[in-house]
Amino acid sequence: MIAHTFGRELVERYGSPLYVYDLDEAERQAKALFELLPKSAQVLYSVKANPIPELCAALKGAGCRVEIASPLELKVVFEAGFTPDQILCSGPGKTAAVVREMLLAGVTHFSCDSWYDLERLAGVASATKKPANALLRLQVSGAPSGSVGVGAMQSHFGADPGELLNGGAARVGALRGAELVGIHVYSGGQIQSADKLASTFEHAIHLAEQIAEAGVPLRLLDLGGGFPWPFGTSDNPVDISALREKLQHVNAQRRLTADAGLWFESGRYLVASSGTLLSTVLDVKLWNGKTHIVLDTGMIHLGGMAGLGRIYRAVASIESLAERDGAPLESVDVVGPTDYALDYVTRDASVPPLKPGDAVSIPNVGAYGLTASLVAFAGLEPPPEVCCRGTSVVAVHRHRTGHERIRT
Repeated sequence: MIAHTFGRELVERYGSPLYVYDLDEAERQAKALFELLPKSAQVLYSVKANPIPELCAALKGAGCRVEIASPLELKVVFEAGFTPDQILCSGPGKTAAVVREMLLAGVTHFSCDSWYDLERLAGVASATKKPANALLRLQVSGAPSGSVGVGAMQSHFGADPGELLNGGAARVGALRGAELVGIHVYSGGQIQSADKLASTFEHAIHLAEQIAEAGVPLRLLDLGGGFPWPFGTSDNPVDISALREKLQHVNAQRRLTADAGLWFESGRYLVASSGTLLSTVLDVKLWNGKTHIVLDTGMIHLGGMAGLGRIYRAVASIESLAERDGAPLESVDVVGPTDYALDYVTRDASVPPLKPGDAVSIPNVGAYGLTASLVAFAGLEPPPEVCCRGTSVVAVHRHRTGHERIRT
């Protein structure tokens, strides 16, 4: 959370609402994550969590690689200073055109969501005469009950492990144009304990050992992530410090894959805590005994994946940037500026008395904040996004939306 005085200065300078990203905090989170993992492990930042170039550059400086899914994200990570060998192109919906653009840019590592996706990569690589190293993403069916996170059990993600366990060696040997170098097992997001995380990674390693025993050599194991962090609230993060010791035990179980590189992915854990959304109170209304605070931000800037059909849970923490005068807290509902009935920021929140013009802040929104929201809804201009180190502004961006006329 940024200092209140600095927050008020930024609102005066750049307007409201306003996203603020603390680059030093992102670097601290990267260091903390590396300390939990085996010494030789690599961490890939999931750029979809927040594609701000300066944030990506900060994580590069902290030792991270990146996982991307589009040419636009490729442009971002190149701007941030990443080289093609530090990039994994992932996602279940890669077209031949996207694969070609990645290959021509020098990207060599791809996560393939199916055998067809792998053969498409091989075909494009052959046509462009570019090297392609593939990781086959595998479904997590059979994972320990309760150990998978948000989104893991969607059946359309990944291939059936049986494609490698049963006759996979011959199929891999016949592949031309691309080389299968490893597997990618993603067990979802927001896994809520060190025990469950360790169980998830143990399942993936056990599966890798079975695949290697079936005659498919593996040089890379992308074990995914799922490292948890609060979204939009001041709740204490889940303590996963015990993961380090548990992972040492899990890693020691490797035999046939002992020399394979270990990759882990993270978006939320790395950058959520770096982000704060600053907003201004537009109106205060009392109706049926309930106080409603109207902000200049809401689901259009803090939708939390509402655009993907998941309605944001209105539980954000609201903190006033004004100096506290000792007044008792009030129970209020906080709503956004649109005329949509579900545009709630939080319900029954305890906040100090607020009046129009007061500035407030919402913490832990550095991941899946603005670009995961309904930024095109109602035509309201997206907020500036300010990158800082301490109280020094490093860069300011604004996401652009709107229709561009194309030729008929």
